[in-house]
Amino acid sequence: MKKTFTYNVVAAIGRVICPRSTVNFEGGEPTEPGIIVCNHSSIRGPVMMTLYYGRPHKNWIISYALEREKTANFAFHDFFVGEGRRVKWFWRLLSKIVAKILPGVLSQAGPIAVYHDSRIIKTFRNTMAALSEGYDVVVFGESPERYSEYVNRMQLGIIDVAALYYKRTGKKLKIYPAYIEKKNRLIEVAPPIEYGPELDKNGTCEKISSEIDRMARGMKKHKPVPFLPERWYRTYGRYEHDFDKYWQMIDKEQ
Repeated sequence: MKKTFTYNVVAAIGRVICPRSTVNFEGGEPTEPGIIVCNHSSIRGPVMMTLYYGRPHKNWIISYALEREKTANFAFHDFFVGEGRRVKWFWRLLSKIVAKILPGVLSQAGPIAVYHDSRIIKTFRNTMAALSEGYDVVVFGESPERYSEYVNRMQLGIIDVAALYYKRTGKKLKIYPAYIEKKNRLIEVAPPIEYGPELDKNGTCEKISSEIDRMARGMKKHKPVPFLPERWYRTYGRYEHDFDKYWQMIDKEQ
């Protein structure tokens, strides 16, 4: 797909914000498609993976960021933590401006939309198709539940994809934990976890977070950039252990 002028402008800004980064595969570069599970690092993770990962890949992106009629409300709560702001009309206005631009820009990158309703089957179907076509699938799978200062706990949907892959192909899908860090200009990718039915889902999610935390602690000293800012927890902390209710709140306001 030919990139639009707006996409190229946003990509150029991204390169200024996040200078060129190196990808380091601890266990050697993959020889087949897999799932790359990354820390979000606010906006830095998606920007750095889109611009610098190198291997053919498709990113999971929350559907609210791709559906114009829903993006403004999503941006108000998720980007700007709107409930905790003064002068809410300003943040609502800014969210509407974001909604005019964001879906079109993100769509240019050929993402896989992630749904939090019955359409999740479409997410899984498109993920299976991307893997079969030779693409890695990049997932920013953190939940709001905090694991360490470097990474949050991962959502089980990642493992559901791996379980479906095994059911359909009889093969173990390789899941690569990855830590993204702007200051060191590095995307560090751990050796894969090969998921099969003998593994526990919760234990596998725990292992992914643990590996990301390990890589973060092994890097040169840097300031962690959390998935969600402290302001989010002060405002929406009631959703830390029940993310589904957060999405329900956003849906209810549409």
